[in-house]
Parts: sequence; C-alpha cells; structure tokens
Amino acid sequence: MSTLNKKILVISSDRNDIAFVEAAHEMGLYVICCDRYKDWRVSPSKMIADEAWDIDYSKTEEIAKKCIENNVDGVIAGYGEDRVTAACRISKRIGKPFYATEEQISMTRDKRLFKKMCEKTGVPTPKDYSLSGDGSENGFDQIVFPVIVKPSDNGGRKGISICNNVDELRTAIPYALDYSAKKKIVIEEYLVGIELCAVYTFSDGYISLSCLNDKYISEDTGGAKLCDAVLTPSKYYEKFVQDVHPGIVKLIETLGLENGMANFQLIANKNGIYAFEMGLRVNGNDDFKVIRKNNGIDFMKLIINYSITGKMGNDLAQDDPRFERYYGTFCAFVNAGTIGKISIGKITENENIYDITYLHSEGDVVANTGTNAHKAMMFKFVGKTIRDIQDTISFIQDNLIVHDIQGMNMLMKTFNVKRLD
Repeated sequence: MSTLNKKILVISSDRNDIAFVEAAHEMGLYVICCDRYKDWRVSPSKMIADEAWDIDYSKTEEIAKKCIENNVDGVIAGYGEDRVTAACRISKRIGKPFYATEEQISMTRDKRLFKKMCEKTGVPTPKDYSLSGDGSENGFDQIVFPVIVKPSDNGGRKGISICNNVDELRTAIPYALDYSAKKKIVIEEYLVGIELCAVYTFSDGYISLSCLNDKYISEDTGGAKLCDAVLTPSKYYEKFVQDVHPGIVKLIETLGLENGMANFQLIANKNGIYAFEMGLRVNGNDDFKVIRKNNGIDFMKLIINYSITGKMGNDLAQDDPRFERYYGTFCAFVNAGTIGKISIGKITENENIYDITYLHSEGDVVANTGTNAHKAMMFKFVGKTIRDIQDTISFIQDNLIVHDIQGMNMLMKTFNVKRLD
C-alpha cells in the first residue's frame, strides 16, 4: 500500500517533531500537527505542516472524531510517553494501526514494572531499595548510599536526584513524586560508570539491535544529570551482546512487540551492564539519524509507514550495529534565562557535521528545571578516529555562541573531550 497523498496526524508540534513532519513529507504524506498551543512559536512544526489543529492532545476523543471527519489515515508521535499514549489511543479509536498497544507502552514507561520484566527475562538491573514505591521510610536503614531517586513513570531526566545521605533522600522523594502521575518512585543504587543506550528495531517479529551508544553525562555534582555527548559504537559492544542482548530480545518477545522500535538505557562498569529504563518511542538524542547515516535504516519513516499501512516496509537485513566509523552527538545546554542571540559561525563549514538541530531559538525563555528543557542544540558528526570526534566537539565549543538578552554567555560549562579517551 502506498503512502502517497495519505494523511498523517503528528501528535505534538515542538521543534523535535519537525523531524516527523520532514520525514512524512519525504514520503509524500499530507501532514497535520496537533497540540494545544495557539502560539505557533511554541509549536514550530505547525508552521511547516500542511495543516494544524490547536487541540490539547490529551483530548483523544475530540481528536479522534476530527480525524474521522477529515479522513486521517494514521497517527504518530515520539519523544514522550504521554504523546505516544495519546497517538495509540486515537489510532485505536479510528481503527488505524499503531506499532504498540497502550498496555505495552504502560508496561515500559513504568520503571518498576520494567524492572520486574527484566528480572523475569534475565536482564540485570540496579539494586532496588523502594519495594513499595511510595517513598515511605520503611527500610531506609537498609540503604547503602549513594542512591538515585526518580519518578517511576516519567522520562527526560525529570524529577531525578542523586542522594548521598538520608537528609538528601528525604528532600529528593517529594521532588520525584511531583513528577510522577502515579505518585510512585524508584530508589535504587547509584551505579558509577558509563551510561549506554541500546536501540532496537523490529519488523514482523524480527528483532534487530540497530546501535549501542556510550553516553557522557554531565559531571556536575548533585541534581539531575544531563547527557553532554554520545559516541557510537560503544566500547562495551561485545560485552553487551554477550551478557545483556539475549535477555533484552526475550523481554521484547515477552511484551509481544513485533513492529516498531525501543530504546534501553543502561549503566556499564567493571562489574557488569545494568538496565534501568526502556522507551517505546523516538528518543531525545535522535539516534534514528545515526542509524540512518550508517545503515540506511530510518525507523522514523518505518513507524510512520506502519501507522498508514500496518507494515514497517523493511526486513532490516541491512541493519548492522557494528559501525565502521565513529558517530558523535554533542548537546549544547544553556542556563536559565531568555535567549538573546544564537550564532554558530563556522560550524556549518565543518564537513564532518551532518546534522544540526535547534531545540531553542532567540527569544525563548529557559526555565531552571535541571531537565532536557535546557538543551538548546544538538550536533551530529562522523569521524574515522576518536580524535576526530574530540576535535569536532572542540571546534563546536569554540565557535558556538548563545547569549542572553543582556549579552551574557548562557552556555553551561565546557565538555572535557578527554573523557572520550
């Protein structure tokens, strides 16, 4: 079935979703963007869509009715579980395919349920200290610090704290609960190591590991940890494939996932590799762009195709996580304030950089949340060696300017490229 001239509804319309609109247009689709904002400066994807609806995407029945009236052929979303859940509900209501069910999404977005699934399928996870999940102090005397506290049902590094003692833990618990719709939290051992992200694509029941990344998290002490840089392939690839991959495949099969994609967040250190989170959505670091550049597999287009036709449209034969070159992602974070100027100077002239994503623009007000809302830009690039990646990050940092309206530097501290050695 062709997608040409079909209509696709994209749930949410922020700067991330521009990638959905562009991909759908390349597939010949008529694109409608939908969220609650009437000020399209907040929803720039609406500006490049063929049509836009100013409706809160939580109003799934109202949107479904409008979809039926307008002969919408499919619904898609990414970057957040609430968006994906809304798209799933609307798809079901209008009788169109979606790559995951609401039950599957709920099972993966709840970190506590995810940990239980990992235990059943043999995927290692960090030690859990909060069996009740409600933040009660029962069992506090058994905790070995440091621990990480986070909401059980939220992503984007929202509501996360690192605690070194009971006093910090008591402060962190209500903070995490504020970000939890279910008012449930996770308290688990804080493992020191390298964060990893494993991205899987599946088509007609065939499960493929598409890439494994090393993620370099901000070294700032306290509070949430933001991802400064990503490097593919991971230095832990062989160990991951041997020790963790079989369990993850079993977990995906147990969930009954046959089409779509998933990303797994893990920690690696000398003692092993431990999974702590799973998402059935396009992730914030846009790993689909890296996979597309290396393998020619574009799972964003594949899940759009599934929403229209009920088929991914690719047997994944060319998918290969053993990258022959290094692929880097550098995230530029800014401090709270109002952005007055963004200048990238000579950065566009660097032949190693193949993608630049703006997540904020001049005039945007950045609140002090300690989350990925501080991410202003992402740069993606390639290199033959680690040194090439380091040089490119240094080049970006030397040439990127983000000032507030008083002309002061807004960029957070410089990333130390020697961490990539």
